[in-house]
Amino acid sequence: MSSDAATAATPATGNGHVVELARELIRTPSPNPPGDERAVAAIVSEALRDLDLPAGDCIARDDRRPNLLATIEFGTGGRHLVLSGHMDTKPVGDATWTTDPREPEIDGDRLYNLGSADMKGALAAMLVAASRVLEDPPSAGRLSLLFTADEEDGAAFGARHVNSVRPLDADGVVIGEPGGIEADFDRLHLVSRGIARMRLVARADQGHSSLADVLAMRNAGVDAARAVVALDEELALQVPRNAHGLTGWHATVNTGLAYRGGVGYGVLPGRIAVDTEVRLLPGMERHDVTWAVERALSALAGADLDLAFDEPPNDWLPSTSVEPGHPLARTCASALGRDVQLSVFPGTTDATFFAEPTLPALGPGLLRRAHAADEWVSIAALQRAVELYAELTRRFCPGEDGA
Repeated sequence: MSSDAATAATPATGNGHVVELARELIRTPSPNPPGDERAVAAIVSEALRDLDLPAGDCIARDDRRPNLLATIEFGTGGRHLVLSGHMDTKPVGDATWTTDPREPEIDGDRLYNLGSADMKGALAAMLVAASRVLEDPPSAGRLSLLFTADEEDGAAFGARHVNSVRPLDADGVVIGEPGGIEADFDRLHLVSRGIARMRLVARADQGHSSLADVLAMRNAGVDAARAVVALDEELALQVPRNAHGLTGWHATVNTGLAYRGGVGYGVLPGRIAVDTEVRLLPGMERHDVTWAVERALSALAGADLDLAFDEPPNDWLPSTSVEPGHPLARTCASALGRDVQLSVFPGTTDATFFAEPTLPALGPGLLRRAHAADEWVSIAALQRAVELYAELTRRFCPGEDGA
């Protein structure tokens, strides 16, 4: 791949503008943890100026974790639409990349590297789309651009904070998470799954490992492993009825995500904790999930097992949903220009923290490419996102329900 060749191939005006802006955002690191979105926010603020858009208000619980909110007024009446995206990324992690994850590179139709799909490409598309709308604005309504911090690690400094101090008062929110499953924009996600973050804890007497057989000592590590297998194979969750026939309507259990505790060779552990999560559907309640987990663990005779939730507020992030007949859903389906599959977005998004009807993932890219090595987004999808966000704004904001 050649960055220099790519620059020549993508002019800084027209459709190439979104590519160049995406590359600049990708080139600016914002891994979370540790979390510091100031440099990305500075690029967004500069882009707002360059595109003749209103300057964004900074909403920050911590100076290192800014959120930006810019609003365009089209005229009295109409609806208020918010296009939202997060400025942070996951860390590079320990995966093996074939490119430098911090340097954007183009190969054919693919823009590579960390944040390209999740979701700096969408941020660029929203900014360029807003400038396009100003060339031919709707007669009424408002458009806000909300760029958040801390989405990848609980949103305490991001959308959760914004909602607590500056409610959006919007008629609908569209988040630009990479929503493609098999192909770009192949689903209209009406549900954002929530997440229950739990820790299985196995306890036993810590002691000298050489005496395990002599004293018939329990091994908390083995008990934890058996608990993981029990949850993986036996857990039966109560899943609410799929009233609208949405694709992907199921709860997902992931256990064995991390094992914590123990000393090492020579010592039987006194405590081993195992990170476990349940991806939640609308209507699932904490007491039902707790009961199902404890029931699955009860079959492990003799083990001292306990279930603890993560520290609040990250212990239980509820799912959200939008009715298929809601104007936001109907307008998005119309803007996509074809019959589109109604679906559940597998992940948990900032939709959890917004009071408004929120579509969790209408952005360029495929979810499978996020949080993985050699992340990339299609350039054609970036350009399509610009057109889609602009068309959605022109249709939704005037409040014409015939969409």
